[in-house]
Amino acid sequence: MSESLDEQVARLPASPGVYLFRDGAGKVLYVGKARDLRARVRQYLAGHDERPMVRFLLAAARAVDFVVVPTEKDALLLENTLIKKHRPRYNVKLVDDASFLHLQVDLAADWPRWRLVRRIRPARAGERLRHFGPFASASRARATLDFLNRRFPLRTCSDRELNSRDRPCLLAQMGRCLAPCVGACTREDYDAVLHESILFLEGRRRELVDRLRRRMAEAAEAEAFEEAARLRDLVAAIEASIERQHVVDTRLGSRDAWGLHRDGPKGAVAVAPVREGQLQEVLVRHFARAADPDPALLRDLLLDWYAEAAVPPEVLLPFEPDDAEVLAELLGSRRGGSVRLRVPRRGAGRSLLDLAGDNARAAFERRARAADRSQRALVELQRACRLPTLPRRIECFDNSNIQGSDPVAAMVVFVDGRPERARYRRYRVKTVEGADDFATMREILGRRLRRALAEADLPDLLVVDGGKGQLNAALAVMAELGIRDQRHPSWTGPRVSVIGLAKPRAERARGDREALDKVVLPGVRDPVRLPAGSEALRLLQAVRDASHREAVGYHRKVRRKRTLGSALDGIPGVGPARRQALLRHFGSLRALRAATAEQIAEVPGIGPATAARIAAALREAAGS
Repeated sequence: MSESLDEQVARLPASPGVYLFRDGAGKVLYVGKARDLRARVRQYLAGHDERPMVRFLLAAARAVDFVVVPTEKDALLLENTLIKKHRPRYNVKLVDDASFLHLQVDLAADWPRWRLVRRIRPARAGERLRHFGPFASASRARATLDFLNRRFPLRTCSDRELNSRDRPCLLAQMGRCLAPCVGACTREDYDAVLHESILFLEGRRRELVDRLRRRMAEAAEAEAFEEAARLRDLVAAIEASIERQHVVDTRLGSRDAWGLHRDGPKGAVAVAPVREGQLQEVLVRHFARAADPDPALLRDLLLDWYAEAAVPPEVLLPFEPDDAEVLAELLGSRRGGSVRLRVPRRGAGRSLLDLAGDNARAAFERRARAADRSQRALVELQRACRLPTLPRRIECFDNSNIQGSDPVAAMVVFVDGRPERARYRRYRVKTVEGADDFATMREILGRRLRRALAEADLPDLLVVDGGKGQLNAALAVMAELGIRDQRHPSWTGPRVSVIGLAKPRAERARGDREALDKVVLPGVRDPVRLPAGSEALRLLQAVRDASHREAVGYHRKVRRKRTLGSALDGIPGVGPARRQALLRHFGSLRALRAATAEQIAEVPGIGPATAARIAAALREAAGS
């Protein structure tokens, strides 16, 4: 006979540690920390914890585990680690939990280079890592890296490629690399450019411009006019970025200001980073399922955020978090120096906090409005298509080929009106010869639905891109698998709603350029025409367009690999690995055909003799 929660709690030690509530299947429901494990967990059972989630937690909990640690700091760190590992239902969950990108450079490397990384890791033996970021979006991070690579001619190649090269690459010939691989620059020259790139990222751009102007004058005096022109262009680009930068106050130094907006268990947190007195882009994350009071919630958010982001010397907060002293000590150990947590009441610090709070509230309200629009679209779609349930999960299929060659298909998934890209799937067509869209739909939909039946993972609504022909093909596949449309009156087996979305080709052929897409329903003669501006129509078009982009993109990738592979077949010394290297380097067969033997030899793993054979074979194939 299993022990009750009271009996388990009575055996808990009166020591600092972490406790874990588990359900009957052993799944972790909640992770917490305590100075005294037994006293803290007893508060749950005695009803002294008034948080709304506690009664639901206790109703589901069947066991309490614990881990004893030496100090509160260790408990705080372990609690955060276990929350990330188990993702418990009743702990706060950051909805946007993809890691922010950072720029990283190892200053101890022979020839340092900039890289994008997701997580900040401790430096290993022999490393001196510098990180800059985080960046609010991957596109912004990559744009910054591209600016660095274009304006500061440091190497971009891997260590293996650097050590194996015996002549300058194409980037060096274009003036975008100092070519340390072949001794074209001194260590001092390389370090000077590296230092300039760091000044740029640190926000010390006035100092950088002055330094570059001096170097430009020296280059002009030495009649190195190409270098002087490069420095002139770099100065112009940096001055343009200075004009866009919002300078707050140089006395503010480097710090983060936090804003928190909460509406029950959901909310948003905004971080306004200031580096060298300059306000950077405000970063926002949303959270859900937050049951803790605000001080405990802020503590958990700080731990989660700075697990992957660089820790500044000072953090400005709207109120004091739980365990502030222990938290400051833990963040200080991550930073490698002291960290001050401060709640300013007035002055520039208070203004920064207000700015961060305004951003958190605006982001939350924007997300809430988008959720409302999605909900309205789903309700409208349910009514227009006569669906028995709200179509929260929608799957849409499309296929792509060119005259039957390289046939592929793609499935996209929208949940609550938003794309779930992790659930997208791509398919190679296996059984269909030629350009037969109906047969392709039957194959792909059959493969998807068989797996969905096996995993009990059927969607609420299937959308096929096309009219009655495509819809009937989908219905035939469903019938073969024992699935019926949800609107079937008497069927008790598996059911899925299905519709077709057809373009108004006939109407546009008659000159009606304003005609809208039509929704085709099973067993209904006339299509449903949603009004212009309809939220439901926009949602269906977004789903259909996403499936089309996915299918066409996959088709291009498959076709590019096949054409490159067929063009290189039979060339001695060119196998699958080298074909992949050529594809990655040149991107297309057209670019490879236009390359010289010398440029082909720059691909890692391909020597001059093999490059000459490849160039000759491609010229011969083009001539024939």
